[in-house]
Amino acid sequence: MAEPKKYDLVYRGTYGNDLLGNILFVVGRSLDPVLQRQLLLKSPLPRITSFLGLSTSFRPVTGGAPLPSTGLSPFQTAIWAMSIGSAAKQIFWKFVVAREPIYPSSAFAISLINTLLNTLNTLAYSASADNPAYFPHWSVYVGATLYITGILTEVVSELQRRSFKSDSKNDGKIYTGGLFSVARHVSYTGYSMWRAGYATAAGGPLWGVLVLAFFLKDFGTRAVPVLDEYMAKKYGEQWTQVKHKVPYALIPGVW
Repeated sequence: MAEPKKYDLVYRGTYGNDLLGNILFVVGRSLDPVLQRQLLLKSPLPRITSFLGLSTSFRPVTGGAPLPSTGLSPFQTAIWAMSIGSAAKQIFWKFVVAREPIYPSSAFAISLINTLLNTLNTLAYSASADNPAYFPHWSVYVGATLYITGILTEVVSELQRRSFKSDSKNDGKIYTGGLFSVARHVSYTGYSMWRAGYATAAGGPLWGVLVLAFFLKDFGTRAVPVLDEYMAKKYGEQWTQVKHKVPYALIPGVW
Protein backbone atom coordinates (compact mmCIF):
# COMPACT_ATOMS: atom_id res chain seq x y z
CA MET A 1 0.00 0.00 0.00
CA ALA A 2 1.45 3.33 -1.10
CA GLU A 3 2.15 5.84 1.65
CA PRO A 4 0.56 9.28 1.39
CA LYS A 5 2.65 12.37 0.96
CA LYS A 6 3.28 14.40 4.08
CA TYR A 7 0.24 16.52 4.95
CA ASP A 8 -1.73 14.89 2.13
CA LEU A 9 -4.75 12.76 3.03
CA VAL A 10 -5.12 11.36 -0.49
CA TYR A 11 -3.19 8.20 -1.43
CA ARG A 12 -2.25 9.38 -4.91
CA GLY A 13 -1.44 6.69 -7.45
CA THR A 14 -3.33 4.05 -5.45
CA TYR A 15 -6.76 3.05 -6.77
CA GLY A 16 -9.53 1.07 -5.15
CA ASN A 17 -11.80 1.15 -2.12
CA ASP A 18 -11.55 0.44 1.58
CA LEU A 19 -14.85 -0.72 3.08
CA LEU A 20 -14.16 0.37 6.66
CA GLY A 21 -12.80 3.70 5.48
CA ASN A 22 -15.89 4.27 3.34
CA ILE A 23 -18.22 3.47 6.24
CA LEU A 24 -16.36 5.75 8.65
CA PHE A 25 -16.30 8.53 6.07
CA VAL A 26 -20.05 8.38 5.36
CA VAL A 27 -20.96 8.11 9.05
CA GLY A 28 -18.58 10.91 10.07
CA ARG A 29 -19.75 13.32 7.41
CA SER A 30 -23.43 12.45 7.90
CA LEU A 31 -23.31 13.13 11.63
CA ASP A 32 -21.99 16.66 11.14
CA PRO A 33 -25.30 18.28 10.02
CA VAL A 34 -26.97 16.69 13.06
CA LEU A 35 -24.43 18.36 15.33
CA GLN A 36 -24.68 21.72 13.55
CA ARG A 37 -28.47 21.77 13.89
CA GLN A 38 -28.22 21.16 17.62
CA LEU A 39 -25.65 23.95 17.98
CA LEU A 40 -27.90 26.31 16.05
CA LEU A 41 -30.90 25.42 18.21
CA LYS A 42 -28.98 25.80 21.45
CA SER A 43 -25.64 27.59 21.25
CA PRO A 44 -23.09 26.60 23.92
CA LEU A 45 -21.60 30.10 23.94
CA PRO A 46 -23.74 31.46 26.82
CA ARG A 47 -22.63 28.56 29.00
CA ILE A 48 -19.01 29.03 27.96
CA THR A 49 -19.01 32.75 28.71
CA SER A 50 -20.72 32.11 32.03
CA PHE A 51 -18.12 29.52 32.92
CA LEU A 52 -15.38 32.02 32.07
CA GLY A 53 -17.04 34.67 34.20
CA LEU A 54 -17.91 36.93 31.25
CA SER A 55 -21.11 38.94 31.14
CA THR A 56 -21.51 39.04 27.35
CA SER A 57 -24.95 37.99 26.17
CA PHE A 58 -25.59 36.55 22.73
CA ARG A 59 -28.64 37.53 20.73
CA PRO A 60 -28.21 35.77 17.37
CA VAL A 61 -29.85 37.39 14.36
CA THR A 62 -32.43 34.72 13.64
CA GLY A 63 -33.83 36.20 10.45
CA GLY A 64 -37.44 35.50 11.39
CA ALA A 65 -39.66 32.94 13.04
CA PRO A 66 -38.78 29.23 12.89
CA LEU A 67 -39.79 27.43 9.72
CA PRO A 68 -42.19 24.50 10.28
CA SER A 69 -40.08 22.29 8.01
CA THR A 70 -36.79 22.72 9.90
CA GLY A 71 -37.57 24.21 13.28
CA LEU A 72 -34.93 26.84 12.47
CA SER A 73 -35.26 30.43 11.32
CA PRO A 74 -34.60 31.22 7.64
CA PHE A 75 -31.04 32.44 8.38
CA GLN A 76 -30.33 29.43 10.57
CA THR A 77 -31.81 27.10 7.95
CA ALA A 78 -29.52 28.56 5.28
CA ILE A 79 -26.45 27.98 7.44
CA TRP A 80 -27.59 24.48 8.38
CA ALA A 81 -28.19 23.71 4.70
CA MET A 82 -24.55 24.57 4.02
CA SER A 83 -23.43 21.89 6.47
CA ILE A 84 -25.69 19.41 4.68
CA GLY A 85 -24.36 20.53 1.29
CA SER A 86 -20.74 20.19 2.38
CA ALA A 87 -21.36 16.63 3.63
CA ALA A 88 -23.32 15.65 0.51
CA LYS A 89 -20.67 17.12 -1.78
CA GLN A 90 -17.85 15.18 -0.12
CA ILE A 91 -19.77 11.89 -0.04
CA PHE A 92 -20.58 12.43 -3.73
CA TRP A 93 -16.88 13.07 -4.39
CA LYS A 94 -15.87 9.85 -2.68
CA PHE A 95 -18.28 7.54 -4.49
CA VAL A 96 -18.62 9.23 -7.89
CA VAL A 97 -15.39 11.13 -8.53
CA ALA A 98 -12.49 9.80 -6.47
CA ARG A 99 -10.54 6.78 -7.63
CA GLU A 100 -8.20 6.71 -4.65
CA PRO A 101 -9.26 4.83 -1.50
CA ILE A 102 -9.99 6.52 1.79
CA TYR A 103 -8.54 4.49 4.61
CA PRO A 104 -9.92 4.74 8.19
CA SER A 105 -7.27 7.21 9.36
CA SER A 106 -7.99 9.56 6.45
CA ALA A 107 -11.75 9.12 6.84
CA PHE A 108 -11.51 10.11 10.49
CA ALA A 109 -9.21 13.07 9.79
CA ILE A 110 -11.31 14.46 6.92
CA SER A 111 -14.54 14.12 8.92
CA LEU A 112 -13.00 15.69 12.01
CA ILE A 113 -11.48 18.64 10.12
CA ASN A 114 -14.73 19.44 8.32
CA THR A 115 -16.79 19.11 11.50
CA LEU A 116 -14.43 21.47 13.33
CA LEU A 117 -14.62 24.00 10.49
CA ASN A 118 -18.40 23.83 10.34
CA THR A 119 -18.64 24.11 14.12
CA LEU A 120 -16.48 27.24 14.04
CA ASN A 121 -18.90 28.70 11.50
CA THR A 122 -21.91 27.85 13.64
CA LEU A 123 -20.28 29.38 16.73
CA ALA A 124 -19.21 32.42 14.72
CA TYR A 125 -22.86 32.92 13.81
CA SER A 126 -23.87 32.89 17.46
CA ALA A 127 -20.99 35.19 18.46
CA SER A 128 -20.89 37.77 15.68
CA ALA A 129 -24.61 38.10 15.05
CA ASP A 130 -24.81 40.15 18.25
CA ASN A 131 -22.83 42.93 16.56
CA PRO A 132 -24.19 44.28 13.23
CA ALA A 133 -20.78 45.80 12.48
CA TYR A 134 -19.46 42.27 12.01
CA PHE A 135 -22.63 40.62 10.75
CA PRO A 136 -24.67 42.74 8.33
CA HIS A 137 -27.72 40.90 7.03
CA TRP A 138 -26.40 40.86 3.48
CA SER A 139 -23.66 38.50 4.67
CA VAL A 140 -26.06 35.57 4.41
CA TYR A 141 -26.98 36.37 0.81
CA VAL A 142 -23.43 37.11 -0.36
CA GLY A 143 -22.11 34.08 1.48
CA ALA A 144 -24.77 31.80 0.03
CA THR A 145 -23.96 33.02 -3.49
CA LEU A 146 -20.24 32.40 -3.01
CA TYR A 147 -20.98 29.03 -1.42
CA ILE A 148 -23.11 27.84 -4.35
CA THR A 149 -20.60 29.15 -6.90
CA GLY A 150 -17.74 27.37 -5.12
CA ILE A 151 -19.60 24.07 -4.80
CA LEU A 152 -20.52 24.15 -8.49
CA THR A 153 -16.95 25.05 -9.47
CA GLU A 154 -15.55 22.12 -7.51
CA VAL A 155 -18.16 19.57 -8.61
CA VAL A 156 -18.28 20.56 -12.28
CA SER A 157 -14.48 20.65 -12.63
CA GLU A 158 -14.15 17.23 -11.03
CA LEU A 159 -16.86 15.74 -13.24
CA GLN A 160 -15.21 17.24 -16.33
CA ARG A 161 -11.90 15.64 -15.39
CA ARG A 162 -13.59 12.33 -14.52
CA SER A 163 -15.25 12.23 -17.95
CA PHE A 164 -11.88 12.84 -19.62
CA LYS A 165 -10.12 10.20 -17.55
CA SER A 166 -12.83 7.59 -18.15
CA ASP A 167 -12.04 7.57 -21.89
CA SER A 168 -9.27 5.04 -22.56
CA LYS A 169 -7.99 7.23 -25.42
CA ASN A 170 -6.82 9.70 -22.79
CA ASP A 171 -4.73 7.27 -20.77
CA GLY A 172 -1.51 8.96 -19.69
CA LYS A 173 -2.79 12.43 -20.57
CA ILE A 174 -3.40 15.38 -18.26
CA TYR A 175 -6.77 17.11 -18.49
CA THR A 176 -6.50 20.83 -19.27
CA GLY A 177 -9.97 21.47 -20.64
CA GLY A 178 -13.10 22.93 -19.09
CA LEU A 179 -12.52 24.75 -15.82
CA PHE A 180 -9.04 23.28 -15.60
CA SER A 181 -8.08 25.53 -18.51
CA VAL A 182 -8.29 28.60 -16.25
CA ALA A 183 -6.40 27.22 -13.22
CA ARG A 184 -4.38 24.02 -12.79
CA HIS A 185 -5.96 23.29 -9.42
CA VAL A 186 -9.36 24.85 -9.96
CA SER A 187 -11.09 22.28 -7.73
CA TYR A 188 -9.04 23.69 -4.83
CA THR A 189 -10.21 27.14 -5.87
CA GLY A 190 -13.80 25.97 -5.73
CA TYR A 191 -13.30 24.47 -2.29
CA SER A 192 -11.77 27.73 -1.01
CA MET A 193 -14.72 29.67 -2.44
CA TRP A 194 -17.45 27.64 -0.83
CA ARG A 195 -15.60 27.51 2.47
CA ALA A 196 -15.32 31.32 2.38
CA GLY A 197 -18.99 31.62 1.42
CA TYR A 198 -20.06 29.37 4.27
CA ALA A 199 -17.97 31.43 6.70
CA THR A 200 -19.32 34.74 5.37
CA ALA A 201 -22.92 33.58 5.69
CA ALA A 202 -22.31 32.34 9.22
CA GLY A 203 -19.95 34.91 10.70
CA GLY A 204 -19.94 37.95 8.45
CA PRO A 205 -17.45 39.34 5.89
CA LEU A 206 -14.45 39.58 8.23
CA TRP A 207 -14.69 35.91 9.17
CA GLY A 208 -15.21 35.02 5.50
CA VAL A 209 -12.06 36.86 4.41
CA LEU A 210 -10.00 35.20 7.14
CA VAL A 211 -11.23 31.75 6.11
CA LEU A 212 -10.56 32.45 2.42
CA ALA A 213 -7.03 33.65 3.21
CA PHE A 214 -6.39 30.56 5.33
CA PHE A 215 -7.39 28.10 2.61
CA LEU A 216 -5.61 29.90 -0.21
CA LYS A 217 -2.45 29.93 1.90
CA ASP A 218 -2.91 26.27 2.89
CA PHE A 219 -3.47 25.11 -0.66
CA GLY A 220 -0.74 27.35 -2.04
CA THR A 221 1.95 26.30 0.44
CA ARG A 222 0.95 22.69 1.19
CA ALA A 223 -1.46 20.96 -1.22
CA VAL A 224 -0.33 22.52 -4.50
CA PRO A 225 3.41 21.83 -3.96
CA VAL A 226 2.63 18.22 -2.95
CA LEU A 227 0.46 17.71 -6.02
CA ASP A 228 2.98 19.46 -8.28
CA GLU A 229 5.68 17.08 -7.08
CA TYR A 230 3.45 14.07 -7.71
CA MET A 231 2.43 15.28 -11.19
CA ALA A 232 6.02 16.08 -12.18
CA LYS A 233 7.16 12.63 -11.12
CA LYS A 234 4.29 10.88 -12.90
CA TYR A 235 4.06 12.93 -16.11
CA GLY A 236 7.48 14.54 -16.48
CA GLU A 237 7.75 16.93 -19.40
CA GLN A 238 4.01 16.80 -20.04
CA TRP A 239 3.39 18.44 -16.66
CA THR A 240 5.97 21.12 -17.45
CA GLN A 241 4.09 21.90 -20.64
CA VAL A 242 0.79 22.04 -18.77
CA LYS A 243 2.24 24.58 -16.33
CA HIS A 244 3.22 26.76 -19.29
CA LYS A 245 -0.19 26.32 -20.92
CA VAL A 246 -2.12 27.00 -17.69
CA PRO A 247 0.20 29.33 -15.75
CA TYR A 248 -2.13 30.00 -12.82
CA ALA A 249 -2.38 27.47 -10.02
CA LEU A 250 -5.39 28.73 -8.06
CA ILE A 251 -6.59 32.21 -9.08
CA PRO A 252 -6.89 32.97 -12.83
CA GLY A 253 -4.85 36.00 -13.78
CA VAL A 254 -3.34 36.34 -10.31
CA TRP A 255 -1.72 33.21 -8.91
